Amino acid sequence: MSDAHRMHLKGPWQYRLLDSDSESNVPAVEGRIKMPASWQDCFADYRGGVRYERYFNCPTNLDPHERVYVIFEEIGGDAVVQLNDTQLGTAGGGPAGPFEFEIKSLLQPRNLLTVDVVFQGGNEQPGGLWAPVALEIRGN
Repeated sequence: MSDAHRMHLKGPWQYRLLDSDSESNVPAVEGRIKMPASWQDCFADYRGGVRYERYFNCPTNLDPHERVYVIFEEIGGDAVVQLNDTQLGTAGGGPAGPFEFEIKSLLQPRNLLTVDVVFQGGNEQPGGLWAPVALEIRGN
């Protein structure tokens, strides 16, 4: 089995509500949140879409044979994942995972990971990016 090195994308992520719901108790339409965090803790009873964004630098000293993945342990809701404005794919549909996308060919010196999540679940179901998100470098 090959060695793998994982870097968690914790810390501040930007968020923006994709549809405004005046009935909800969301503190702000956009802002910063520390991830991972449950939908309920961040957005209370809001149901709809949220765009999560996180910048990260390209991992250094990558060997030609190494591959780089972005990994989502679990996502609550339906998600569309993009890196630097290139769609990587979709994930979710309820709390499910893990999901991973190979990203080495798309990496730039500074990268923007964007995850649009639509969550309609109830309070008993975890929503959003409530589980770790990480970059993983794997050798062959």
